[in-house]
Amino acid sequence: MEETRQDLKISGAGSCGGGVYDEVKISGAGSINGDIDCNLLKSSGASNIKGNIKAKEIKCSGSSSVDGNVETEVIEISGSSDIKGNLTAEEAKVSGGSDISGDVRVKKLKVSGGSNIKGSLYGEEIKVSGGIKIEKDCECENLRATGSFNIKGLLNADEIDIELFGKCRVREIGGRSINIRLSSNYGGIITQLIKTMFLSSRELITESIEGDEIYLEGTTSKIVRGTNITIGEGCNIEKVEYTGELKVINGGRVQNEVRV
Repeated sequence: MEETRQDLKISGAGSCGGGVYDEVKISGAGSINGDIDCNLLKSSGASNIKGNIKAKEIKCSGSSSVDGNVETEVIEISGSSDIKGNLTAEEAKVSGGSDISGDVRVKKLKVSGGSNIKGSLYGEEIKVSGGIKIEKDCECENLRATGSFNIKGLLNADEIDIELFGKCRVREIGGRSINIRLSSNYGGIITQLIKTMFLSSRELITESIEGDEIYLEGTTSKIVRGTNITIGEGCNIEKVEYTGELKVINGGRVQNEVRV
């Protein structure tokens, strides 16, 4: 027999225990003491979940904190969210701010606000048009970035496409197709706002880049290894190792070229 799920609503200041629910809606200052399993969790106030969350859909437009892990099909964060554990989702959208203490595992992630991940990020398709900070590694199939990022570990993806508006940092980059370009809209009104936010020049700084097809602009790296490599405008590369073709164009700088 199918389990009957009840709704839970907190519209003022209140608290309740964890459990199994259909819809959980918090529009005031509410806390839930324990794990919850629900179809929908919607928080538009200030919520504190003192346990783990398992849900089909989560929408946070206020301020929320979770003391445990979050497992969901879809999560949308347009307010601020603090997750003390891991986040696992089919699809995640962050247009506000999120702070996640553990690892993030997603199929699709779109960040147009700000996100701080203290573990590693694993995904299939990742799009960043805001800012993201990852304390460990980022592994995915496709990465599209037009904002700012700081990855303290390895960035590994099949396809990497980065448009530089501000300063980006990553320890190492590995991929099949790597395309890093200076923004072609750097003089526009929207870009002026982004420049004000980032207060830095357009530049990607890394220790090493390794891939098959590599096109670089605005990149500073100790070593670049690949098959076909183009070093373009604003690049300062200490050493390039290539097996196919190397092009140095538009004032790009390479100190040492080695065909292997």
